[in-house]
Amino acid sequence: MELRHLRYFVAVAEELGFARAARRLNVAQPALSKQIHDLETELGVALFERLPRGVRLTCAGEAFLAEARNTLDGAVRAIASARSASQSHASTLHFAHGELSLYARTIEGLLATFRAAHPEVQVRVSSQTDGETYRALRERTVDVGSVFVARWPMPGFGVHRLIDCATTGVLLPGSHPLAAKPAVRLAELQTLTWLHSASQRWPGVLEAFEEALQDRGLVPQRRRERPKDAPSHNLLIAAGETWALASEAIAAPYRTSSPAIVYRPFVEPPIPCWLALVWLPEASAAVQQLIDVARRDGAVGDADATARPARTGEAPGRRPSAPPTTRAIAARPRSPTARTR
Repeated sequence: MELRHLRYFVAVAEELGFARAARRLNVAQPALSKQIHDLETELGVALFERLPRGVRLTCAGEAFLAEARNTLDGAVRAIASARSASQSHASTLHFAHGELSLYARTIEGLLATFRAAHPEVQVRVSSQTDGETYRALRERTVDVGSVFVARWPMPGFGVHRLIDCATTGVLLPGSHPLAAKPAVRLAELQTLTWLHSASQRWPGVLEAFEEALQDRGLVPQRRRERPKDAPSHNLLIAAGETWALASEAIAAPYRTSSPAIVYRPFVEPPIPCWLALVWLPEASAAVQQLIDVARRDGAVGDADATARPARTGEAPGRRPSAPPTTRAIAARPRSPTARTR
C-alpha cells in the first residue's frame, strides 16, 4: 500500500464518485478505479458500494477513511517538518484567495503591510475558489486563506474576520412595483425568482443564507442559479426576471436612480457574512505574524469570538458593530463590478 492509494481513496470518498475524483486528481478514471480495486483486494474488504450514479462508503470504508486522513496528515506534517528544518533561515507564507472583487484593496493592503513588517518572509499567493482553499488548508498546501464565511464560529479553523459584508437588502428590477417602495419585507419576494450563487462558489454561504431567509419569513418559491461563466453579473435582474441579495458594498452602484436595477433595504435584521482569514490550528510562525498584523492594522476589523450575528426578532438593521477602521474601508471607492449573492 502506498500513500497514492490513500489519496485516491480519500478523493473518491469525498467526491462520492470516480468521475469527479478522477477530475480532481487529474488522472484517468479507469486508472483510478483499478487503484481502488487493488486497495480493496489488498485490504480484503469492500470500501465502496457501487451505485448507478456514484458510490457510497461501506462500514469498512467509513472506518478506513478516518485513519487514511490521519495517515495523509501525518505524511504532510513530516514533509513540512523536513522542509522547515532544511530551510531554517528562510520562511514562506502560502496565501490563497478566492473572488475578492469589491474587497481586493483590503487584502492588497494587508499583504503589503505584512511584507513591510516581515521582509524575511517570502509570500506566495495563489488564486482559487473558496472550496479549493479549504481543501488546500486541510492538505496543508497553503497556510492561510481569505474566504467568505456566513457562520460564526468555525469549528476546526482559526478565523479572523476582516470585513463585515452583512446582507442588508436586495437588488430589484427598476420596473418592479416593489422598486417604488423605500424598503421591502422579505416575505414580499415570495413569488419572485431568487437569483443566487452556486453552493460550490462559497461553501456553506448559500445554506446559511437559505436558513436566514427562512428565519426572516421567506421561503422562495422560485430560484435560479447564477451562470457559472458569469457568476457576478446582474443582467437577469435588469431583464426583469429575478432579484438578488446585496450587501452595502454591492448596493453602492445601485443607490442612485437607475432605470435597470435598484437597491432596496429589507426591514428584517441583516444576514451576517464576513470576508475572513482562515487557517488550521498549530499554524506556522509566519501565519501568526500575518494574523498579528491583521489584528493591529488599521485596514481590518476585530475577530472577537464572542461576537454573534443578529437574530430574528432584533431591531431591524441591527448587527454586530464594525470597528471604525472596517467602516472606513467599506466607505472607500469600490470597483464598479459588483458581487452579488
